[in-house]
Amino acid sequence: MTANLLIKHILRHLPIALALLCGCSKDNPVPAYSDKPQGLITIAHLKTLATSESRTITEDISIEGFVVANDLYGEFYKSIVLCDKSGGVEISLDLRSTAKVFPNATKVIVHCTSLTIGNYAGRVMLGSASDDYAVGRIKESDLARHFSIDKLSAQVIEPTRTTIPEISPTLIGNYIEIEDVAFSEDGSHRWCDTDSETGKPITTERELYDKQGNSILVRTIAQCSYANETLPKGRGRIRGIIEKQNNRYSLRVVNRQFDFRE
Repeated sequence: MTANLLIKHILRHLPIALALLCGCSKDNPVPAYSDKPQGLITIAHLKTLATSESRTITEDISIEGFVVANDLYGEFYKSIVLCDKSGGVEISLDLRSTAKVFPNATKVIVHCTSLTIGNYAGRVMLGSASDDYAVGRIKESDLARHFSIDKLSAQVIEPTRTTIPEISPTLIGNYIEIEDVAFSEDGSHRWCDTDSETGKPITTERELYDKQGNSILVRTIAQCSYANETLPKGRGRIRGIIEKQNNRYSLRVVNRQFDFRE
């Protein structure tokens, strides 16, 4: 190839090369996911389809993951959280015991077609259509239609280790661990307050702090089995699912996974 032909060849392909370089830059990111997915997709991809408070999934798609949260300790009432390497999503189920049907670490494939996905303040949930709520609970009679449960291929998912300042929208719904933190009301309050009339627990939020004074809410629902126990004293680590309530991030403990020492 002569020098002139070589220069013409380079000039002809230069725009393509520049376009590829620009497409990979931070200023011009390549779209991470298809708007019309098909087949098995990641949980992170599924969550991008939650473009409103309530949307029926018409695409022929499925997700595959492992159970990291259920109602074993009452922390997730009538729901589970499923995680893969890309993140996690809460699934609403009309079951008396989600822990019995979906034990922790169980491998699950969810066939999502005709289910409903919703996004409320950044919190994404998967469930069924509902006249009263953005996302309803999937009926027990529909489990066989939408779920493939493989208890023999169980796998324990390790949480994402993070700090309070590092929590961002991308972590909502994900299983995380925070270390070296303490409750501001340790030893003096229970996980849940009680109703003044009935004496029963009510869903309550407590402040959790790191050594730098950064804080996050820990949200414990009334059905939690340790709702009436006092908050642990000292500093320690805690594992749970990141949520967002009233424009603030919150953490919901899973599987009673907290370890504090005075």
